[in-house]
Amino acid sequence: MIRSVAIAAFALAACLIPRTFAQPPKAVLDAEAERVSVVARISPAVVAVGIYGGQAIGSGVVIEPEGFALTNHHVTQPAGSIMQCGLADGQLYDAVIVGQDKIGDVALIKLIPKVEGKPFRFVKLGDSDKVKIGDWSLAMGNPFSIALDFTPTVTYGLVSGTNRYEPMGSRPGISEYTDCIQVDTSINPGNSGGPLF
Repeated sequence: MIRSVAIAAFALAACLIPRTFAQPPKAVLDAEAERVSVVARISPAVVAVGIYGGQAIGSGVVIEPEGFALTNHHVTQPAGSIMQCGLADGQLYDAVIVGQDKIGDVALIKLIPKVEGKPFRFVKLGDSDKVKIGDWSLAMGNPFSIALDFTPTVTYGLVSGTNRYEPMGSRPGISEYTDCIQVDTSINPGNSGGPLF
């Protein structure tokens, strides 16, 4: 009995003693700071795509200061030719279809600025031929408007494959996907059309 009381007292004392943890190495802290900085820089270009006056249906990314944005065809299909898009500035913008590739599941839309001539925050398209297996990757999107201010969700992982192919009809309702990048980065439902950095 005395021994079990002593063990319990020691365990309680150990819980009450403040613990000091070793500081992570500077390289780890620097990498984290750089990642956080990149997210802050690129997230204003991530688009929440929605049916006009209605529900969110997917994501996209602004690629030109004039408001041109890429998304998936299957995101824009239920919206028709006119939709509404939210950006991380908390604003909702009207948008229209510019072009679509149903087989490749790609759509180009244009957000209409609130002030004529005011540029949108955008990101430049990267060169997918330079992507290597093992590269870090960030996926961003607005899964079904769970962020009421359109701030995108961010997930982090790595590239697990390149030059992947999924033939048309391999799964019902799925288009043909050619020369794809495979990642282990989580893609949340509603992230369709969102960017991979």
